[in-house]
Amino acid sequence: MLGCSLSMSALAWNDVTASYDTYTQPIFLHAYTETVQYSASSSAPLPTADSDNELRNNPLPLHLSGSPEKDWDYLLGQSYTILGLSVATVGLMTLLPESVTNWDEEDRNLSNLGKKWWDNVSAGPVWDEDAHYLNYIMHPYFGGVYYTAARHSGFNEWESFLYSATMSTFFWEYGVEAFAEVPSIQDIIVTPLFGAAVGEWMYQTEAEITANGGEVMGSESLGNVSLFLLNPVGHIHYWMTNWWEGDTEVSFTYTPWFGNTEAANFALDAGANYDSAFVGLQVRLDLN
Repeated sequence: MLGCSLSMSALAWNDVTASYDTYTQPIFLHAYTETVQYSASSSAPLPTADSDNELRNNPLPLHLSGSPEKDWDYLLGQSYTILGLSVATVGLMTLLPESVTNWDEEDRNLSNLGKKWWDNVSAGPVWDEDAHYLNYIMHPYFGGVYYTAARHSGFNEWESFLYSATMSTFFWEYGVEAFAEVPSIQDIIVTPLFGAAVGEWMYQTEAEITANGGEVMGSESLGNVSLFLLNPVGHIHYWMTNWWEGDTEVSFTYTPWFGNTEAANFALDAGANYDSAFVGLQVRLDLN
């Protein structure tokens, strides 16, 4: 909901004229001010931000275009964004009822994470009992999100499928989610396979909406929300990198209270329980 609300103000489309062969579109977002024109059709891929083509002076940002060649740095940056979003997702899932996640109190216990991960990985994969909308709607969607991250980075369909399969299997099923539950047979199969089909549809649909001046059913708001849902990682990655704009340092810490002994002693004296298992993510931003 937060992402959708932000997307309303993040894109500003106006005074757009469109035709079947070409269209004129204002460059949107605060960093872009001029108007560019390029060719597009309903079946064409997203325009590429190529420095040698007609967009060379004001290229579209990559989350709304496609890199003309494999951009490993952009894919790596999106992967970091996926990591952060995944950690946030797991945190949210711990707050959801057991009827939704099938995580009992033991699964939500953060102590002894290493042993829990090994036990779950060793026991799987298994046929899970998750709700059908999770297995056959949400997982293909997130597989598609992984897929489009690679497509926007200049990778072809097969390479994007491999990226989606790698992220969904090793990063999510045998990585993040394995800390809480045994890897799922359905998720290993459904997420990358169905995700590739869904992801290519998402990628092509982005091109159609972009070629239509960012409108869906004549509505700019629907267009903004649709573009965000079709590529949430790309949009969030764009917002974050533009907000930071400076040097950023990210580090993990395993010391409670991030090594602040005064804060730790104050908390213990106040009656707080000491938890020997602690994992923290520390981010330092130099904002301009």
